[in-house]
Amino acid sequence: MNTVSPIILPDALNKGIALQPLSSNSLLVNDNNLSLLLKISEQNGIQLSPENPSDLLDSIPNHWIAAALDYLYTHNQELNNITLSSELIHRLPDNQLIQAITQDSKALNLRAGLYQNRILWHWASNNNFPTEIWTENEHGVEHPIRQQQPSGVVYERYDYQNDVTISFRTIDPEHDLDLFHQWMNQPRVAEFWEMAQSRSELQEYLTTLLDSGKTWPLIGSFNGEPFGYFEVYWAMEDRIAPYYDCQPWDRGFHLLVGNPEFLGPRFSSSWMKSITHFLYLDDPRTARLVGEPRADNKRLLKLLAHAGWSFVKEFDFPHKRSALVNGYRRSFFQEVRL
Repeated sequence: MNTVSPIILPDALNKGIALQPLSSNSLLVNDNNLSLLLKISEQNGIQLSPENPSDLLDSIPNHWIAAALDYLYTHNQELNNITLSSELIHRLPDNQLIQAITQDSKALNLRAGLYQNRILWHWASNNNFPTEIWTENEHGVEHPIRQQQPSGVVYERYDYQNDVTISFRTIDPEHDLDLFHQWMNQPRVAEFWEMAQSRSELQEYLTTLLDSGKTWPLIGSFNGEPFGYFEVYWAMEDRIAPYYDCQPWDRGFHLLVGNPEFLGPRFSSSWMKSITHFLYLDDPRTARLVGEPRADNKRLLKLLAHAGWSFVKEFDFPHKRSALVNGYRRSFFQEVRL
């Protein structure tokens, strides 16, 4: 087996992990100057255990085991759970990687549970969870107060299926202005976004978005190279709200791929699944995602379906005939393979 490229974790965690499969049943986890050799046993599924229990640290960081579980799930697409040995679970700092206990007292990690955990991919810890307080905006719309949008990288994941590291970071209206201006003034982008404007106009636009709190502008990158722009929005404060039974934590996004080198199915599959994953991780109360692409955009509708979204209906926006599409947390984590 070949050495797997290092998984680069979000900046907020300040961690770097490399996974190296030494054989079909042995996996080495490296974290700076420390390492852990794991044994993979295939009896009634897969069990993960330390190769040398006597050499274990008193406490094993959760992200070491989470990275190993991610590797195993992505290389065993039919697998829905992995057993963690008693030697491992007794040294984990908490039980966040254990989602079930079998009748014979085996501890299980569930695929759907791992990928709903922020530990590897999201900027915030699992304990960083805002309270629910309601307010009213300038248009008289009542909605929950939204958490502050952080700067820097907010999601980062090594995509085994497509062999790329994908990340999203909050846009910087100064540092990213030239890039944003270039993308918005491309004819193929301007046709849909209608924002072929000057640098000063676009900078003001981004600053207004960041100050509003209802829309979150992000830059998407592959292997550190920017490829696209995403606007993540809360549906309750968006123009889509009157067209369906909008709920307080529904979310959606608009996007453009500005770097033509990253067009094509390999990259579109990666960013579609990843932005969907990020939106579910960002607030555990988000059970549904919503979108309103042009009704005749068959390519995007097909791409959305691969990420667990489904078509609801066609309707008329003031400026276009749209398709209402929904994604659901439950179906994403049960059916979509990252």
